[in-house]
Amino acid sequence: MDYQFRNPRLQGCRQEESIFRFNEEGGGLYYSLDGARLDGYTYLLADVENKEDYSVCLNMSFWEEHTDKSCDLFIAVGVLPRIATTICVPLQFLDGQTLFGPRQPGILKTVVKGNRINHERLAAFGIVLPPSHAQTALAISNVRLSKEKPLLDLDLTSLTDELGQYTGRDWQGKTASPEASNRYLAELREEARQFLKSHEDGYYGAEDIKFESTGYFRLEQEGERQWLVTPDGHGFFSSGLDCVHPHSWEPVDNVGIKRDFPVDNLKRAFGDEWFEAWNEITKYRLIQWGINTIAAWSDMAFARSSKIPYVAMLKDYPTTTAAIYRDFPDVFSEEYAQRSREYAEQLLEYQEDSYLIGYFMSNEPNWAFVNHLNLGYELLRSSGELASKKVMIQFLKERYADLAELNRSWGTAASTYEELFELGEFPEVSEAAMADLAAFSRVLISEYIRVPSQALKQADPHHLNLGIRYAYISSPELYSGSEYFDIFSINCYEKECNAAVEEVYANVRMPVMVGEFHFGSIDRGLPATGIRGARDQENRGKAVRHYVEQAAALPYCLGVHHFQLNDQPYLGRFDGENYNIGLVDVCNREYVEVTGPLAEANKRLYLLRQGIEKPISETIDYIPAIFY
Repeated sequence: MDYQFRNPRLQGCRQEESIFRFNEEGGGLYYSLDGARLDGYTYLLADVENKEDYSVCLNMSFWEEHTDKSCDLFIAVGVLPRIATTICVPLQFLDGQTLFGPRQPGILKTVVKGNRINHERLAAFGIVLPPSHAQTALAISNVRLSKEKPLLDLDLTSLTDELGQYTGRDWQGKTASPEASNRYLAELREEARQFLKSHEDGYYGAEDIKFESTGYFRLEQEGERQWLVTPDGHGFFSSGLDCVHPHSWEPVDNVGIKRDFPVDNLKRAFGDEWFEAWNEITKYRLIQWGINTIAAWSDMAFARSSKIPYVAMLKDYPTTTAAIYRDFPDVFSEEYAQRSREYAEQLLEYQEDSYLIGYFMSNEPNWAFVNHLNLGYELLRSSGELASKKVMIQFLKERYADLAELNRSWGTAASTYEELFELGEFPEVSEAAMADLAAFSRVLISEYIRVPSQALKQADPHHLNLGIRYAYISSPELYSGSEYFDIFSINCYEKECNAAVEEVYANVRMPVMVGEFHFGSIDRGLPATGIRGARDQENRGKAVRHYVEQAAALPYCLGVHHFQLNDQPYLGRFDGENYNIGLVDVCNREYVEVTGPLAEANKRLYLLRQGIEKPISETIDYIPAIFY
């Protein structure tokens, strides 16, 4: 039998029968919850209907001990507009080992953030709505614990038309029909062909900034200013675009059938020549927008034939059969070394390509999303057979004269070093022990970077190692191993990247590249803004220009890459994101209010870089973001 939660404490919202109206500042429904109550149950469920025309993100939040603090863990869940569904949270998520949950009917992306929950300390949970651009009405009912996963059968096919556009409303720039789409694309292709006939390819460096040429992209420092240098010896700042490919797959039912509406629209217009047509249109557009780098997750056939500089996103970062935490491998094992050598082989085909700037080793590793994660502590609590445990024992032997001294410092009573790994799921050790474990955490992260980095340099000594693109710096320990990079990369979804770049540079004293940024709105058919929101397309354009120009003026920032070329699909991509973050929509129509300011920023890159001109200053109307 399900356990029903009743009589929540309301904060930042009011109840009108079954409807909860949330303030713009956000609010929540809060319930007391003794961890013992979870025994025998598998899921936390809540029936939800979003009454608005935009998506919402609900945070299923959990607190240990008391609620007079930020929650210890929350599960962010995206809910489509005008849809009634059931939020289903597997209680297994409370162990903190999962980052992304699976898709569910009517539910968009599910993300787990925070530290694992100790059930013995669990005190409360809440259904929390973050701040929004407007008051938000939601029907929330039947909040319960259950042993059974609910069976939902939602037909969502009527929400999009045959072009992939939302059917619920009209907006400026919405394509009227397949015939109108065909005409637009045919005219655009002809325009692109005429331009490309006379276009001269190059590396798009600064003509008046000259350094020694080596035949490959490299680094140079001029006073305090850092530069990328093109193969022919010109200063270069990377203004890039991620996901330069024609696809945007979305699920249209609950059995895994997918539609790729942008490609379907191209095929309708060009038949078997659709990919050739997309290549011509896209190269033309990148040049018009001043994009000088084809960035991560792009179509590599297009990238390598375009004669535009590009970066490679390497696949399959080395893992091990037994992990320490989430996707953090047993880095001192021979298995990790062997898989690193195999992973490096993918660079062999790029060895002589002068248009390749360099390679990103990976993107946003799951383990690094936890603030102040202590991997040494995670290793201590692990029950698996791990080679890294032997290295940690040796590390501790070098810090303490003997085991007795360690026991006094840690507050433990181990009779052997191996017994330290038998202290249980939540070992209670001293602050000195936690400091020792944090120090070993830095050793683990350094090895995590060193082993594959050295294998990559052996496979390809010519191209730059662009780092691992941390989502953000969740702990200073993430700077460990940076000496094996050529450039330290982060993704930065702030209004500008200056503070984040400056913080990284202060810690690693090496140039920085931003792998992702974007701004989105909800005025053109998609119901979510992405990680940073703007009032409308005009303000999106202003925000993008501000970001690029501020970055170009930073002496140790070497590039920023906009995420992404295409809008995401209305019903959500593979993981549920459905953000208005593209430079083109599902019908390949350009958001000129965004691409125009972006092109203006890119025209000024090297004047900004040299300090000859200053970034533009204008008022930008940001709004609270809708993302999951």
